[in-house]
Amino acid sequence: MLGSGNSRVHSAMPKGLIFLLVMIAVIIVYTIAKVISYNRLSKQQWEEVDKSKLKEWDDEDEWD
Repeated sequence: MLGSGNSRVHSAMPKGLIFLLVMIAVIIVYTIAKVISYNRLSKQQWEEVDKSKLKEWDDEDEWD
């Protein structure tokens, strides 16, 4: 009995909705992967920077 009820639940959702939810999930996973990839690239580039040439800034804010 439980098996026959399960097929009803599946057919209750339109195929277009399932496709839309899958596409949204794929886009979210792709975006997260890109953010992680760019974060790693940024860290790598920062490690390669010649930090001795960076300008020193005073921490005091003159506008206070």
